[in-house]
Amino acid sequence: MARGAVGAAGGDTIDRSGMTTIAVDSVDAVRDRVRDAADRRAALRVIGGGTWLDAGRPVVATESLSTRELTGITEYVPGDLTLTARAGTTLEEIRLATASHGQWFALDPHGSDTGTLGATIATASAGPLSTSFGGPRDLMLGVEFVTGEGTVVRGGGRVVKNVAGFDLTRLVTGSWGSLGVITEATVRLHARPDADESVAVHLSSDADVARIRELLRRLPFTPYAFEIVNADLAQRLVAVDGVAAIVRLGGNRLAVDAQRAAFATLGRFNEINPDVWQRLRASDGVGSMVFRLSTRPSE
Repeated sequence: MARGAVGAAGGDTIDRSGMTTIAVDSVDAVRDRVRDAADRRAALRVIGGGTWLDAGRPVVATESLSTRELTGITEYVPGDLTLTARAGTTLEEIRLATASHGQWFALDPHGSDTGTLGATIATASAGPLSTSFGGPRDLMLGVEFVTGEGTVVRGGGRVVKNVAGFDLTRLVTGSWGSLGVITEATVRLHARPDADESVAVHLSSDADVARIRELLRRLPFTPYAFEIVNADLAQRLVAVDGVAAIVRLGGNRLAVDAQRAAFATLGRFNEINPDVWQRLRASDGVGSMVFRLSTRPSE
């Protein structure tokens, strides 16, 4: 729901800008609402949890369609490491459901686990774990969505080895609702590691940054997560003075010990509380601008 929404007749809401928000709890309801809007040639703004409404391309619409009530895990097969859930299901619900089986959905988009699966896929949001596990496109196995004409479309499947419709699944991921309303998705899970530790490496100069980049290029393993943070954030997150690299190491006990030894060659480093990653995800304030800058490693 948009911030500042107030009640309206029929279970819908109206925010202070006059936009009506319609919450739906089934695929049929999504289809009917989309068809109605298409018949009236009315633009719809698609909303998940409503926590990131100022992101992406501006939407000119007087009505919003929210999937926040389209919730629930519809299928979970621990033996196959796959899970299917409706779009309004939160990342927290998925985390709790998989934890008892020693598994996790290795995706940590910035914000918090109150974000919904559908919105995470639609925006292709990812966080530090993408260093090792990839982003939403790498973890998506199948998707169900309603097109702008009100047609229910399914792509991909519910097993890891299935490839039917895979390109369609990747296309919808990151489409920001422009291709349709995501109603359900199947994702790939991973087994939780025996050991999961985090360390902070102190970087006192540009030369230190160059050394750690060189180390990463020649290491025989990939850290679960790796982030270089500025002095202000390093002080707030890990109480380190100056620029720091925070690294998440995972695997069996012997592997993690070997990884720690590799980073110890860089000089000063210390073990840190693993909740640093959750706090890093929530470190961007409301209204902050987030952008991605990419270039070739050689540059």
